[in-house]
Amino acid sequence: MQSRWWRASVILSRALCGPRGKPLCARIHEARPSAWRTAAMVALDIAFAEPDHCARIHRRWKALQPTRTT
Repeated sequence: MQSRWWRASVILSRALCGPRGKPLCARIHEARPSAWRTAAMVALDIAFAEPDHCARIHRRWKALQPTRTT
């Protein structure tokens, strides 16, 4: 079951980045290194009181994806 934070992150991600159903933190983790990415990752680590928050969300999102056979 997804939390309201997860659902809110997916909705925000869709609004800012397009229709893929990926949480915003996962998209930030995948982004190319830049000043805005570093600032966002630090801010999210602080906001969620969790070190390496974006990487953790990205791993969780990948684990939830169905395996492809093709």
